[in-house]
Amino acid sequence: MAYPDYYVSAVNYNSDNTHISKLRVHAVNQENGNFNVGKFEDLTRPQVIELIRKKKTFTTIVKKDNKWSLGAKLEIISVTTDYLKTKNDSSTKDNLENLPTI
Repeated sequence: MAYPDYYVSAVNYNSDNTHISKLRVHAVNQENGNFNVGKFEDLTRPQVIELIRKKKTFTTIVKKDNKWSLGAKLEIISVTTDYLKTKNDSSTKDNLENLPTI
């Protein structure tokens, strides 16, 4: 099974609360899909977009009932600017709102 390069566990929005400014990412062990919840980087949206363009993959993770579950793969969607989304639609809103904020 192929695992993503990174899991995204939380996000931070800009001052207007309209766009993601940072994402909390965890490197994924490619042998077993595990990650260290305490070891993360907070990357800016442009940094994540650049990594995706360099063929790195990101998947959201959500903690429910003290257990981590996989969410959706992040994609770059160009509308009027580049957005990070899990659902390919023409909305100008990032749709990772189910993740907690940083």
